[in-house]
Amino acid sequence: MSEFEVGEDSLSSIGCGSSVSKFTRGPSEESSSSESDEEEEDEEIEPKLKYERLSADLKSILQKDKATCMAVHSKFLVLGTEWGTIHLLDAMGNSLTSKTSQSHSVGVNQVSIDHAGEFYASCSNDGRIVITGLYTEVNTHNLKLETPVQSIAIDPIYARANSGRRYMTAINEKLFLNEKTFLSRYKQDVICQGEGPVHNIRWRGRFAAWITDKGIRVFDVVAETTISLVPKPVNAPSHSEVPWRISWGDQFKLLVAFGSIVKVCCIEKRTPFQEGLPLYLVRVDASFTLDCSICGIAPLDNLVVVLAIPNELDETGRPERPQLMVFEKNETQYDLVSTDLLSIRGHEEYKPKDYKFECLVDDKFYFIMSPHDVVVGKPRDEDDHVDWLVQHQRFQEALALTQEKEKYLKKHSFQEVGGRYLEHLLREKEFKLAGELCTSILAKDKRRWEEQVFRFAKVKQLKTIAEYLPCGDFKLDPAIYEMVLFDFLKTDVEGFLLLIRRWSTDLYNSVAVVNAVLEQLRLEPENSPLLRSLATLFSYQRKYDKAMEVYLKLKHEDVFTLIRQHRLFRTIQDKIPSLMDLNSTEALKLFLDFQGEIPSKVVVAALSSRRKQLFLYLDALYTRDRKDCPGVFHGHLVKLYADYAPQKLLSFLQTSDQYPIQDALDECELRGMTPERIYLLARIGNTKAALNLIIRELADIEYAVNFCKEHDDVELWNDIINYSLDKPIFINYLLHNIGTHIDPRILVEKIDTGMKIPGLRDSLIQILRDYNLQISLQEGCKKILVSDCFSLLQKQVRSSARGLKVENGQVCSECSVSLLNLDPARMENITVFNCRHAFHADCLPDVNMCTLCTRGGGYQPNYAYFKN
Repeated sequence: MSEFEVGEDSLSSIGCGSSVSKFTRGPSEESSSSESDEEEEDEEIEPKLKYERLSADLKSILQKDKATCMAVHSKFLVLGTEWGTIHLLDAMGNSLTSKTSQSHSVGVNQVSIDHAGEFYASCSNDGRIVITGLYTEVNTHNLKLETPVQSIAIDPIYARANSGRRYMTAINEKLFLNEKTFLSRYKQDVICQGEGPVHNIRWRGRFAAWITDKGIRVFDVVAETTISLVPKPVNAPSHSEVPWRISWGDQFKLLVAFGSIVKVCCIEKRTPFQEGLPLYLVRVDASFTLDCSICGIAPLDNLVVVLAIPNELDETGRPERPQLMVFEKNETQYDLVSTDLLSIRGHEEYKPKDYKFECLVDDKFYFIMSPHDVVVGKPRDEDDHVDWLVQHQRFQEALALTQEKEKYLKKHSFQEVGGRYLEHLLREKEFKLAGELCTSILAKDKRRWEEQVFRFAKVKQLKTIAEYLPCGDFKLDPAIYEMVLFDFLKTDVEGFLLLIRRWSTDLYNSVAVVNAVLEQLRLEPENSPLLRSLATLFSYQRKYDKAMEVYLKLKHEDVFTLIRQHRLFRTIQDKIPSLMDLNSTEALKLFLDFQGEIPSKVVVAALSSRRKQLFLYLDALYTRDRKDCPGVFHGHLVKLYADYAPQKLLSFLQTSDQYPIQDALDECELRGMTPERIYLLARIGNTKAALNLIIRELADIEYAVNFCKEHDDVELWNDIINYSLDKPIFINYLLHNIGTHIDPRILVEKIDTGMKIPGLRDSLIQILRDYNLQISLQEGCKKILVSDCFSLLQKQVRSSARGLKVENGQVCSECSVSLLNLDPARMENITVFNCRHAFHADCLPDVNMCTLCTRGGGYQPNYAYFKN
């Protein structure tokens, strides 16, 4: 058979990662080195497994004997001892048989179980090979050879009929494949020799692997050929110093460990297939080195689990505790993700070769065997995860997990973890977080709520728990809330006020609280928050008059909120000036929003002696909606605007028509308010006087021209022209702007001969342009008018010439007799209008008018006249 080695120089070509130079200690291990201290400061990673020690019958067995080897199956364990005894145990360590099997006279070297769990094989240095059936005596063997048998592996399908009942044995540096042939005889084929002793045969599916001095050899049992040799690394310790280990994931994934070097291999088909070469080959995916002695290796999903012992000795010079290390692949290398320290009895006395590491890949159970102990590592469940989170004070994650995985948890609950978190927060004096947590974990448990409130009271943190106390449908005893309120009253009156406003009076006895506030006010009569609290409590008791008195005494704007909430509009009519003094903006908003309940005449009467406040009210009333301000107040507003907001007076005069114009004019003349006088004079028709004010007092020719254009009075134009005759600049402006309103010749003829007028030429050109523009507009309008008249005439002709349909059976709209008659002697003339109403000509009083449409007051359409 040809052999194919996987050389070390091939590692770089397949992307193998760099070796791990440092061994990471577990979080619970103490170390004085600074490097270990830095590692302990890093965030601790949760273990992948949990551990328990097998006891029961196994404990008594190992007290008398030493374990030398072990094989595991999902149904049972097979344990070989130093005295040559084979024990069948369950997963708890209980014996499955009443009698022990003394199969060998010396220590058992290896045991192997078939895949079905129906047969197991064992061997020892006494030369005995024992294959035992658990359910049948058929195909069982007890062979005695003359030489020691170092290793044995039973065919995984040994229990299957026609399987050949094969098994492998290692004898005298040879590896034999034993197969049952015709007449139940066994034939032996040597499949490996000349490479030193064979150890630790592992058979999975169609492949088997074993250890020789050269390395790990992989054999295709179906093709009966070696497919690869994973050679021993140059720097690897010998098998006699640190035992090499083999472990299968599935039949295509192989993990090997050479003392301190790990190789992750996979078996795949050779592509492309080459004649003369095996169908399969072994490829090394990754390799890494540890500074420890590896006692076992196994897969965990996509992770690699390593059982190792540190090379350094402890302080007493004895070996360190075994550690289970988990590595995860990161791109091209494996990184250490967790390290678990194992408590193995007597570990100080053991060497790496004394440990055996077996696993159930599918169940993810890992068995660590030492001469006097067996520890099993199992997958951590949700309860274990919660335990770890709580142990590391990651309570929020633990709480979230208990809610999410509630149906999977057997040990923990949301309430239980929440209670432990609450205890932790109280110990750490995180009172705010503790109070917030109470709302979620205490729910509607009244007893527990009250217990926690008293705990907060004991540490003087009632103010912290106050904002989290239930105050809805679910409530506690009134004494609880009163206790909290009294604590605030003594220590934090601002907080007391906020709490009073947030809590309903259903939660506590308001009378008792009011008495407590009054008692406190005797000591602090001017305390504003206390007075506001008292006003709030009075409003809760519907004593609104007392509440308002307190607010007004405080001059606090909460009085407006009180009035709005409880609609106290009738009770404030004698307090209108006080409200205006307190906050005029809020008071005006209140008066305007509730004008129906607070009539404007009441407000005006109350503010009659306060002209400034009266102006603010009437101005706001008029500005909001003119209709809301009665006309009787407009005369007052003229005077008030003139005194307090003269810039608004003109706008008011222009928008209102309910003030006495003459009185307004007198007020404006009294104060010399020219624009307002001009507007009022124009409004009463005295445009001449208004123009005179514009000219004489304002001297604003532009304003004057616009005024004349607005009123379009010839006398006004003459006045402005006469005023401008001695003012060349005014004449120039008039020449530019009056061409479209009056005949510019009137102005030109009045200009004195020889007067120099700046820009006269441009002004005359502008006049001519305006004239031409007027002529052009007139001609254009004439053309449009003629075109429209012609279009309408054509439309009228087409409408009159269009025929109207009279259907057979249609009746006269007046006499209801049929309009059409086939008898020539009885035919009558008919008239049909465009409104579709039809009449006999004799039935229609006026041939130009539809009687039906006339009665309805509608438009009279054109008509057509027909002879029948």
